[in-house]
Amino acid sequence: MPVKKETAKKRTVKKAAPAAKKTIKPDLKEFLEEVQQKAYELYQERLRSGVAGDEMADWFKAEKTIKEKYKL
Repeated sequence: MPVKKETAKKRTVKKAAPAAKKTIKPDLKEFLEEVQQKAYELYQERLRSGVAGDEMADWFKAEKTIKEKYKL
């Protein structure tokens, strides 16, 4: 009876996805400091332009901006 030769199986190596740019995420203290600074800038802009608003709206807008910056 003939003996079957083992055939070497080709191994395929999966290529890793291109490395995405890693965004360094701030710790909570840094995040809140950035939000506070941005909210203050928005407040000053709002006063200069005479647009109605309040500090909570400034804070939420600043928070949204900073979250987008860090892709959170």
